[in-house]
Amino acid sequence: MQKVSTGINALDAILGGGIPEGATVLVVGRPGSGKTIMAQQMMFHNASPENKVIYMTTLAEPQVKVLKFQQEFSYFDRSKFQQAVIYHDLGSALRKGGPSQALAVIDEVLKQHQPRLFILDAMKSLADMMPSPTDYREFLLDLSLRLATWGCTALLLGEYSEEEIEDRAESTIVDGIILLYGTEEKKHQKRYLRILKMRGTGYASGETVFRITEEGINIFPRLHPVVRNQEYIQFTGRISTGVPGLDELMDGGIPRGNTTLVSGSSGTGKTMLALHYGLAGLLAGETTVFVTFEENPSQFVGNAMVLGIDLRPYIESGHLHLIHISPIELEVDEHVFRIQKTVRDTYAGRLIIDSISSFEVGMGDKEKYTDYIWALTDFFKTQGVNVLLTHEMHEVTSVSVLTKHGISFVADNLLLLFYLEQGAEVKRFLRVLKMRGSNHSTLLRELRIGNHGLSLGETPVL
Repeated sequence: MQKVSTGINALDAILGGGIPEGATVLVVGRPGSGKTIMAQQMMFHNASPENKVIYMTTLAEPQVKVLKFQQEFSYFDRSKFQQAVIYHDLGSALRKGGPSQALAVIDEVLKQHQPRLFILDAMKSLADMMPSPTDYREFLLDLSLRLATWGCTALLLGEYSEEEIEDRAESTIVDGIILLYGTEEKKHQKRYLRILKMRGTGYASGETVFRITEEGINIFPRLHPVVRNQEYIQFTGRISTGVPGLDELMDGGIPRGNTTLVSGSSGTGKTMLALHYGLAGLLAGETTVFVTFEENPSQFVGNAMVLGIDLRPYIESGHLHLIHISPIELEVDEHVFRIQKTVRDTYAGRLIIDSISSFEVGMGDKEKYTDYIWALTDFFKTQGVNVLLTHEMHEVTSVSVLTKHGISFVADNLLLLFYLEQGAEVKRFLRVLKMRGSNHSTLLRELRIGNHGLSLGETPVL
């Protein structure tokens, strides 16, 4: 089946290549949800002298306003206006002649321009103008017949919620329904998209995050807990942790392609261990992506300088990529998409996330937390990327609970960092609790922080 691109790459992927050619799709959502932007973005993407697009308005926004605001987006192309992109007002025909006159106008426009894409905005206003629900249903059937006759793909925009659309006549005649909605929060609005229906094609179900930017609608595909069609490859060899003495505890280092979880209380040295791990990769010639939530890039680089580690040459050469975002503003789907893209685009060998506790803060549905962490690590593991995650726990002692929500199972290797009192002193300690498929020492070792970073001391006498 031929597909018509939406002009939004991620949405095309969700739809399996785009909207089926010749389909009539209802795009619904409350006012301000992004329906008009999506339609205009698709319109300008597809419009050309050979493939014209008709944009008809009813009694909603006046055309002059639509044009005024759409010019603010980068997809707007003035050269296509009234050449490949044809705006037409249907409102006057509705007011003067009712449904029959409106259909006659649509017939004439379709015959004159033979468009590839037809957009009607907005269906709710059109329904309110009809003498009765029966007249409206008959109008919809006639409209559907005309669109099918001319073979053009159509978008019908409607200001309905998900609950309202279930009982609307439009939902029965269309081939697909795309729902846009959002949540109002004091900090910022979160926007979501969901495909409710799409005949003749498979599509990715579930909630998808999107943002409205100067480019239009940017969609961040959901990270599915079930990762399909991934070929598992056996990776050989070991990589260094970068911490003197720790590789020996781990039988020569971390097996390549593994995920390592470092769990511990605040101040036990998790970020510093992650820094050593990243530096070891850089020294081995591996591109490294370091995701940090608590420290901005300047602060992170400055703290490394205190330990005598200058990260600036690696950043300038493109071997080290720092990604920072405040946990308060974190939208997990968007951030994970950005991480995946950065790792793929840079062919990174190591990924460090400090810390995954921030994912929990940024995720409203805590039940999805474990699934997201599992899917994230599994995705990179199949790509042969070595992943290190840090996780902060309070009042950790010895082999107590490692993580909240039981996410420790996602890791191949588990390192526990904690404090113990020895006389008048409180010292840091490290223990390798788990290495999947590998020998390792379980001896408790003191973790020392010096002028040059971390090192391991002797096993204490307890």
